[in-house]
Amino acid sequence: MSEPRIAKAGKLVCVDSVEYGDYSVHGFFVVLRDFDPLAELAAHMDAHPEQRERYQFRQESYLAALLANGLLMEVNYGTLYLGSYSNHEELSFTPAAEG
Repeated sequence: MSEPRIAKAGKLVCVDSVEYGDYSVHGFFVVLRDFDPLAELAAHMDAHPEQRERYQFRQESYLAALLANGLLMEVNYGTLYLGSYSNHEELSFTPAAEG
């Protein structure tokens, strides 16, 4: 049996996914309390059995549950895009939103 992977309080987590080949970053979050993401997923699936069907998992619903349960807190972040194909002229920066 594998050792549980615990999200530790105080650590930063990047929440991301891939859908139809498109990589998405949903945000950056601080872990507020230690928790096991797979155990939380099992509880979420028990509460939403319809999401067990292929292509029916609602990622935003699971993330909302983690936030509602006080396990994560979203943080504002900026982005530093380093470009593509080693082209320095594509570098861009977007600061974190104020507020």
